[in-house]
Amino acid sequence: MNLEFNTAIHVLTFLTKHADERFSSKALSELVCINPVQLRRVTGTLVEHGYIDTFRGQHGGYQANHQTAKVNLADLFQLFTEKRTQGRLFTGDAMSHCEISREIGNTMAKHHAKEHELLMQYYRGFTIEEVLRETLTTI
Repeated sequence: MNLEFNTAIHVLTFLTKHADERFSSKALSELVCINPVQLRRVTGTLVEHGYIDTFRGQHGGYQANHQTAKVNLADLFQLFTEKRTQGRLFTGDAMSHCEISREIGNTMAKHHAKEHELLMQYYRGFTIEEVLRETLTTI
């Protein structure tokens, strides 16, 4: 799990609850309790994938659309964790003289793939609509 994944869930859940309203990035960042730059990075991805709409101009902002409430958390997890794994994840070096260092990356990559698969299976069972319902019942 990472901050962008959590931010995406928060934004989508909030916009689903307030589906008839539009929120500027400044207002939305304050409501989601995150820096506006971080928010725009997440909302840009959400807009790009059609999960929310954006409108320009004086009365512009972000707004839920017909798809927002139905977004599956597994799709968001995949979307926001793929970017995170593009850098180095494992220690070791395939060219090392140490046999552990040569192979540890391959071993841990297998564990990482299994972990990712388990999380995807878990998150497939939830949509933004369900997160909203759960959140509102805990208040």
